[in-house]
Amino acid sequence: MDPSFVRAAYWFASTNAELPSANIDANFFTHLFCGYAIVNPQTYEVTIDSSEATIINYFTLTVSLSNPTVKTLLSIKGDGSVLAKMASEPKNRETFIKSSIKEAKEGTFDGLDLQWLYPSSQEEMENFESLLIEWHSAVVEDARNYHRQQLILVAAVSNLPIVHHNIQYPIDTIIQTLDWVNLFSYDFYTPTSSVKCTGPSSALYNPKTDSLSVNSGIEAWIKCYPNLPSQQIVFGIPFHGWAWKLADRLQHDVFSEADGAAIGHDISSDGQIYYSNIKKFIESNKAKNLKNDGKYVIGYTYFDTTWIAYENEVTIPEKLRLAKSLHVLGYFASNIAADDDVNTLANAAKANSWLRLPK
Repeated sequence: MDPSFVRAAYWFASTNAELPSANIDANFFTHLFCGYAIVNPQTYEVTIDSSEATIINYFTLTVSLSNPTVKTLLSIKGDGSVLAKMASEPKNRETFIKSSIKEAKEGTFDGLDLQWLYPSSQEEMENFESLLIEWHSAVVEDARNYHRQQLILVAAVSNLPIVHHNIQYPIDTIIQTLDWVNLFSYDFYTPTSSVKCTGPSSALYNPKTDSLSVNSGIEAWIKCYPNLPSQQIVFGIPFHGWAWKLADRLQHDVFSEADGAAIGHDISSDGQIYYSNIKKFIESNKAKNLKNDGKYVIGYTYFDTTWIAYENEVTIPEKLRLAKSLHVLGYFASNIAADDDVNTLANAAKANSWLRLPK
């Protein structure tokens, strides 16, 4: 197993009833993201909801019982407009930064993760850059003043390196301030974004629309920003699938005509369904199941008018093979509560992390 390869995953306190943090087998991972801390829309302080504070603050201690070497990061999210306002003023950025470090200390986290999805103007991107510079400076100073390990800093970025009308990420600053970026390389198609047809929600390749694929995302970042080491790129693997309602039950290929999200047991109102529940769907309905379509490198299953795209133990190794060939730093899974009770997807990812390809 390549010891430098990042095997990360997200876990959310909101899923504690489905997967208690005490039941996480942290041996599958090198890093675990715990969510979420939130940004107060009035004060711009990073806070944790009181109903989740105990769970989140004891997360590191809990998961380290199964893997003492696992690194934990507190994941911070906020509405895009709130994050934009926070980043627009030096005083607000200072409040955010100080409070984020404080929350990381209280939960004995090894790092912090920011999910700003995504800066939507040139001004916002410039403010994002200022935030990264000041955040990094603060964690360096904190480590020096208190003689402890410097906090890991990670930020979520879009699958493609250019967002909203040719707005580019501040790549030189990212290289200097962040340990890595998490590419959100999934949910390319959902029943909300693709109402009228099914889609390869986490396509590895996409001959129909190349930009909507894992391969195109990673390659675009490397090509657009040659200064960015591929070893600072971590790509995403979803442990959830998406369920569409077929317009015609006899037409059930990728991009078949659809009518929005399917309705069914364990399917959310927007069509999202956990991998564990996809297995139940297949078993209970004796549904047709193609584990790898071969073209988009996704699995899909269907029964009656319900059609589901998803990742599985066949498609995940293919994604890891590509990632290794492009020499990226690793992967993150989201979210681990969606896996089944024998950790099929986590096993598939870890088992194929050993692969080393020549540079």
